[in-house]
Amino acid sequence: MSYHEDNIPYPIKVIFWIFLSALIMSILIHRPTNPMFDGVMEEIDEMSIDSTAMDTIPVEDTIIIDSPIILEDSTVITVYATMYHPVAGQCDDSPDVTADQTKIPNIDSCSHLNWLAVSQDLLWFNDGPIRYGDTVYVEAGHKTGYYIVRDAMNKRFKKKIDFLESVGTEAYRYKKATLYVNS
Repeated sequence: MSYHEDNIPYPIKVIFWIFLSALIMSILIHRPTNPMFDGVMEEIDEMSIDSTAMDTIPVEDTIIIDSPIILEDSTVITVYATMYHPVAGQCDDSPDVTADQTKIPNIDSCSHLNWLAVSQDLLWFNDGPIRYGDTVYVEAGHKTGYYIVRDAMNKRFKKKIDFLESVGTEAYRYKKATLYVNS
């Protein structure tokens, strides 16, 4: 630091930097319509798009796996699969909160979450292979895919799963679905 910087009182330095920051933010927010500036910004945008595109192009001989990863020691269970809506008539008195206390963000749009409820006989506290938060693979017609276990069903059900669906989704069921639980 030079001699002159040392003699400036600290509050003045703080005010100077706040003013300078506000000035820069104001310029950035209300940027002038300068063609040169716009050209530079367009070049930056193009560079970011190009680099993203380059990073996502598969290298030759790259194999993209479209099938599930099922380990040799996976537990395979045949289950009855149905679906449910997060509403009071099909759940308890707090239908937007799952058994593991996760809040469903929007009951009218929750199918994309890929959350699953399982019968309690499949849960660890009843000597089952599944814990809340486990990701499992399900083979069940149009619902085949990976799901996160977030909810539990009434204890009267056995060897059963329920797909969480948005309110308004038409009912469906699979009498024989396959559940894969990786150990």
